[in-house]
Amino acid sequence: MALSACLAVGSAPASAAKSGGEIDVCKQVSAEQLKKLYRKPLYPTASDNECFWSEKPGEMADMDIKVRDADVPLREYFADPMPSDVKLVKITDLGDEGLMTVSEGALGVVVIRKGKQVLKSAVTFLEIKPGTDRQAVLWDVYRKILKQM
Repeated sequence: MALSACLAVGSAPASAAKSGGEIDVCKQVSAEQLKKLYRKPLYPTASDNECFWSEKPGEMADMDIKVRDADVPLREYFADPMPSDVKLVKITDLGDEGLMTVSEGALGVVVIRKGKQVLKSAVTFLEIKPGTDRQAVLWDVYRKILKQM
C-alpha cells in the first residue's frame, strides 16, 4: 500500500483549535484504544496539532493524526489519479464531509472536514478493515478530536 500515492505531498500550516489553543492530539487516544487498534505497543510523538505513533520512538509512523486549516477541497488531499488498487470512499458519519482510501480491504488515508479545519490521518499500517470493531474504535478517536475543532 503506497501511502504517498494516496495523500498529496506537502501540508498546510498548523492551525489553532477553536478555543484559540492547540489540540493535544496524542492525549485524545487512550492506551486502551491503542491496544485495540494495533497488535504491538505504539509510542506517541507530538507536534503542533499533530501526533504520530510508532513501534519505537522516532521511527516511521504506524498511525498519524493531524488537524490543519482546510485550504483546498477534500479531493485535493489525495493523488489524482488514484492508483488502480485504491478506492476513494465517502465518509458520511463524521464531520461535515469526509473521504478515505481503502486498499487491499483496509483503511489508508482519512480526511475529514469540520468547519474550516480538516483532520488528516494515515492508518495504512494498522490494517483496519471497514465495518469492523477496530474501525469503530478509530472513529471514536476521530469524534473526540472533531469535537475540539
